[in-house]
Amino acid sequence: MKILTLDPSGNFSKKEGDGTTGWAIFEDGQLKDFGDVEAVGHDRIEKYWEAISDLIDLSVNLVVCESYRLFAGKAKAQSNSLMETPQLIGYIRMHCYKWEIPIVFQDPKDKLRVTDPILVRQGFFEVKGRKHYCLGKPTNLHMRDAIRHGIYFIKYGKVNDLCGVHVVTLSSD
Repeated sequence: MKILTLDPSGNFSKKEGDGTTGWAIFEDGQLKDFGDVEAVGHDRIEKYWEAISDLIDLSVNLVVCESYRLFAGKAKAQSNSLMETPQLIGYIRMHCYKWEIPIVFQDPKDKLRVTDPILVRQGFFEVKGRKHYCLGKPTNLHMRDAIRHGIYFIKYGKVNDLCGVHVVTLSSD
């Protein structure tokens, strides 16, 4: 099974900062590759989003994507926001729907169960100076968050095939 995990940031406008979306590919439970897509270098938000959706192809069996919620404590800080990240998540969701690829949304806090120190101890990451490396490549926070979502899903997620319909559940343990 090939799983694409995404840590999306739709922020494109100069007002909200330049977004970086981390991604990781897992095949049969093993991390195979990772990277990011940056808003910088794209002259339109739609081109940035398209670069992210280009990661989703018919070889992907499942997409795991960080969800977005506006919490009361952060609502004031988001006042007048264009809410570009939730828009991007909706675009990803629709893209998966059109390609008939199941998508699972994980809460941002889920990745917190798979911290950098844990991943270093487990051999996923290697620390060189102040940088974390994975598969011999330097990482950034967005890449590591996408990797975390994949590891969390593989450890706690369950995909069941029920009469040809993909039903995705998360176990509590």
